[in-house]
Amino acid sequence: MLFIVMAIVFVILLSNAIRHAFQGHFRQHIRPHITQYLEYVTTDIGTPPDRNRAQQLADRLNIEIQIIDRENHWSSSDRLTALEDLEVEREFIVNGKRFSYAEYGGHHYLTVHDGDTSLLLNVPNLRDQRRGFRGWIPILILLLLLLILYYATRRLFAPLEIIKQGVHTFGSGDVDHRIMIKRRDELGELANSFNSMAEDIKQMLDAKNQLLLAISHELRSPLTRARLAAEMLHEDDKKAQIIQDIKLMEALINDLIESERLTSRHRGLQLSPHNMVILLAGTIADYFNQAGIRAHVPSTEVKLDVDAARIQLLVKNLLDNALRHSPKGSPAPEIQLETYEHSVVITVVDHGEGVDPKHLPYLAEPFYRVDRARQRDTGGYGLGLYLCKMIAEAHHGQLAIESRIGKGTRVIVKLPTCL
Repeated sequence: MLFIVMAIVFVILLSNAIRHAFQGHFRQHIRPHITQYLEYVTTDIGTPPDRNRAQQLADRLNIEIQIIDRENHWSSSDRLTALEDLEVEREFIVNGKRFSYAEYGGHHYLTVHDGDTSLLLNVPNLRDQRRGFRGWIPILILLLLLLILYYATRRLFAPLEIIKQGVHTFGSGDVDHRIMIKRRDELGELANSFNSMAEDIKQMLDAKNQLLLAISHELRSPLTRARLAAEMLHEDDKKAQIIQDIKLMEALINDLIESERLTSRHRGLQLSPHNMVILLAGTIADYFNQAGIRAHVPSTEVKLDVDAARIQLLVKNLLDNALRHSPKGSPAPEIQLETYEHSVVITVVDHGEGVDPKHLPYLAEPFYRVDRARQRDTGGYGLGLYLCKMIAEAHHGQLAIESRIGKGTRVIVKLPTCL
C-alpha cells in the first residue's frame, strides 16, 4: 500500500515538474516565436486589415483568420467566434500589443489586440498535439513501469514473509518446522541457515530429553530398592519422611517418562469412547474421596473418544494442584464439565491466592515454579501442568490458565469432539 501511495505521489510530482518545465519553456522559447509570427501576419495583412490579403494568407498557410473591429466581424471561413466566448489560457503584452492564447469549441486561437482591432488565428490540430491522448502516454508508461517494479519487488521479498512465519512457528514450539524456500540468492541462504540452526536446536533438545529419560529409567530400580529398605525400618518420623521423598521421586520419574511418551512422534494414545461424566466422577472417588471436591457435571452422559488413563491423570494433576494452592478455611476446589457443539470443556477452579499475570505464560512449562524458594510439598516440582498440557495437546485440545491475585486460579482444558 505504501508503495502504491508513493508511486501516485511520484507521478503527481513528475507531472507538475513537467508542466512547470513546459511553462518555462513556453515563456522563454515558444512565446517569442508566437509573438513574432503574429507580428509578421498582422504586418502582412496591413493596417487597416486588408481582407483580401488575409484570405490569401489563410489559404496559403492553411489557417483560419478572423478580423474583428467595432463595426465588422470577418472570417476566412464560415465560422465566426465572438471574443467574449473565448476562454483565455495565457495572455501577455509585447510592444504595447496584447497577445493571448485562448480556446473555444474545441479549437485553439492565437489572438492579437491592437487598439479597436483584434486578429484571431485558428491553427488546426494544435489542441490535439498539445492535449491529446498522446500526452498521457508517457504517464501511462511510467505507471506501468512502476506496477511492474512493484510486483517484481514483492516477488523478490516474498520469502521474507515465509521466513517470518517459519521463525514464529518454530518459536511457538514446533521444532520440526522447516522453511521451504528453493532459491539460490541471499534469502535462500538465510532460509538454509535457519534450517541448519533449527536442526541443531532440535538435536540438542532431543539429546536432553533422551538424557532425562535414560536417567529416569536408571533411577527406577535403585528407588524401588530404597523404598523396600525404608519399609523395613522402624516406624518413626524419619521413616515417613524418607518414604515420602521416595514417592515424590517416583512420581517425578513417572511424569518425566509420561511426558516423553506424549512428546514423541508415536504418542500411542489408546482412544476409545468414554462417558466423561463417569470418568471424572471415578477419578474424584479414587483419589479425592475425602477432599470435598465440588463437581458440576451434566445430568446426561457426555461421550468422547479419549485415552481414559491420560484424562484421569490430567484431572488428578489439576485437582492436586488446586488442593495444594487452596489455603485452610477456603472453599474446596471445583471441577466443571461443559459440552459445546464442537468441544468438551473441563474447568478446575481453586480459591487460593492466585498467580501474578506475568507468570501465566510460563506455568505450563516443565520445572517452572512461581516461587523458586518454595518447598516441593507446597510448590510441587513443576511438571504437573506441563504434563496436563501435553495430554490436552495429544488429544488435539488446548489448556489455558486464568488467575487473579486474591481470587484464585482457573485452568480450562478444551477437548474437541472429533479428533
